[in-house]
Amino acid sequence: MDTVKLFVRRREEAGKGPARRLRKAGHVPAVVYGRGRETVPLILGVSDVRAALAHGHNVVLELQYPGDDRAKSYAVVKEIQHHPTRAQILHVDLQEVDLQREIEAAVPIELVGDAAGVAEGGMVDQQHREVVVRARPTEVPASLQLDISGLGIGGHATVAELAAPAGVEIVDDPETLVVVIHPPRLAGELEGELEMGVEGGPGEAGAAGEERRETSAE
Repeated sequence: MDTVKLFVRRREEAGKGPARRLRKAGHVPAVVYGRGRETVPLILGVSDVRAALAHGHNVVLELQYPGDDRAKSYAVVKEIQHHPTRAQILHVDLQEVDLQREIEAAVPIELVGDAAGVAEGGMVDQQHREVVVRARPTEVPASLQLDISGLGIGGHATVAELAAPAGVEIVDDPETLVVVIHPPRLAGELEGELEMGVEGGPGEAGAAGEERRETSAE
């Protein structure tokens, strides 16, 4: 994976008030955690962040400081805080990396193919949606594919059946269950539970938690 340039500016003011003003002006407050160096508060452009994330959350960012003679540095996304109800990025945490040193990163598992058991009335239940891998920053894949076309009713697949590209090591326990094909009776019960969950919607406690996270973001 190639690196993607991201233009950043140093942020002089901290606190919730300045952070809100930045968002209203179309910017995103952020921080970059250095490797043995101080944390640097940053200002990012909303459109720049969205363009960078279009390459995947494991994209390696080449941080560009306009008018700054600081040495070039690279970072990966550590955490993104979103508004609970609006499509708004509240805050971004970046982690500086060395392109020659391995890191650990979470990679989504992508199911491909149509499971044979589905044609017999079964249901695909993906129980593990991502795995942690170890690799150099530019070699971390955007996703790992798992072909489920050969799975009949009662069939399953584990982490051990994921194929990682050269230079990438899967850290998770190989016996971890990724997907199982449930029989028709159990599939119907699971679908009913999912429908009830959708109708119920998020609880008050969950909404309150999202609100607390928003107010804590700088």
